[in-house]
Parts: sequence; structure tokens; C-alpha cells
Amino acid sequence: MKHNLLIALILTATPAAGHDLYLMPEKFVIGGGGRLRIAFENGDEFPSGGSAVKPARLRNTRLLSKAGSADFEKIAEQGKHTVAAVRVPGSGLSILMGNTIPNFIELDAPKFKSYLEHENLNEVVAWREAHGESTKPGRERYSKYVKSLVLAGKPDAFYKERTGLTIEIVLEADPYSLSPGKTLPAQVLFRGKPAANIAVESAWLESGKAKMETIGRTDKDGRIRIPIVAVGPHRLHAIVMERCAEPKVADWESFWASFTFEIQAKE
Repeated sequence: MKHNLLIALILTATPAAGHDLYLMPEKFVIGGGGRLRIAFENGDEFPSGGSAVKPARLRNTRLLSKAGSADFEKIAEQGKHTVAAVRVPGSGLSILMGNTIPNFIELDAPKFKSYLEHENLNEVVAWREAHGESTKPGRERYSKYVKSLVLAGKPDAFYKERTGLTIEIVLEADPYSLSPGKTLPAQVLFRGKPAANIAVESAWLESGKAKMETIGRTDKDGRIRIPIVAVGPHRLHAIVMERCAEPKVADWESFWASFTFEIQAKE
């Protein structure tokens, strides 16, 4: 989830809500040492978003792997997408990552409540009601944190590497070893600590059509198990929202996490 233009875009959505930001590499399985094209997808749609994110808002855009790290190159807007390229330094699993700088939005009370309910932020709805804020506009500062997992050659244990992003989803199994019918264990971390009671949404393709489902909430250790129901690209999504530490700037601050990967067809 920006001032006038972005607010106008959000208010025309149903329900009024922010847009997820996620990474979609051109290929999830690649040759080691090759050059990989990446798209920053901005929107609730999957696997392609509806609008570009401004390159000037992006930070920490890089690839991490056991073989080394590499910064994203040639980040630019191309129509409804923001694209980049990165060189994969070697074989194994690599994590693509990045985040946006904080931005601001204000929604009137009904639209803010609709957005909170849409994103399963029911504790914020309850807090506003309990503190007499349910009729006030929602003033929010937000930032987004994205990860993706790609495979070059033989897999390793890099899928569980922590990046240090403010909020991140950490996988606890290699998705490239899984098939439909299995579950993928994962953990949500916020400021490096387990984030409990956070709703997690999964998106995937089924017969070429996008499916999205809130699969549950993290336990006290920030953990959740993701059902795998189809071959192809997947996206995980979670949000932490808290009272903003700078009340003159905003009342609330949200931190959006996404993680994309692919389930491979097994021979």
C-alpha cells in the first residue's frame, strides 16, 4: 500500500486495500552463472501485478547464495512492471530480496476498516473500536519486503537463510523437493523475532487460474504449515501492523512480507 494518485487507485479497488509487492523471476530454475531477469509485481493479482513500483523507492535489491552475492542491475519501469537483472554467481539455491522505503496513505474510516478486514488485521479493527477510533480516518505508514527462491543446479540448505529484512518469511524446507499433497513449514519473523498470530495467505495457479487463500495464523513461535496443492509458482503473503512510533506522521505502521517460489513437476 502514496498520496493523491495512489489513493485514487486504491479507492477504486474492491475492497479498498493496499497492493501486495512480490518478485517474479523469469525462471525459478536456472543455469548457474547465468543472468536472470526479475520483475517486481505490484498488485493483488497473481502471477502478474497491475502497476509498477517506482525504482527510487527500492532498497537492498540483491541476490544472496552460498556462492556469493550480487546486486540487481538495470532496475527500470517497463509498462506495468518494474524489471531488473542479476547474475547468479554459482550453483545451489539463491534468495532474491528487496524492500521499499516507507510511504504514507490515509483512508476514510469505512474504507480503512474494509481494508483491515480484507487483510485479516482484525486485531487493529478491535483496537480502533476499543479506543474510540473506529470513526476516524486510517493514517498509515507502510513498507514492503520481498523475497524469492530460485534454483541453479543441485539444491542446498540456503532456503532457510535469514536476510535481516524487517519482516520476512523464512522457509523451513526446500520447496523444490516438495510435490502437491505435501506441506511446506515456514516461519514469519518481525525484527528478527518470531511473529505470532499473523495471518498468512497463499497464492498459486490451478488450471492456469490464480487461487488465493488465507491458510491460517502463525503459532506462538511464528510458524505455520503451507499446504501445497499444485505444481507451478506460489506466493506467500503476511502483514504485521502496529501503532506508529511517530504519531505526527501516522497512527499505524504496516510491514508487508512476500515470498515466491515454484513447485516442480516430479517425473
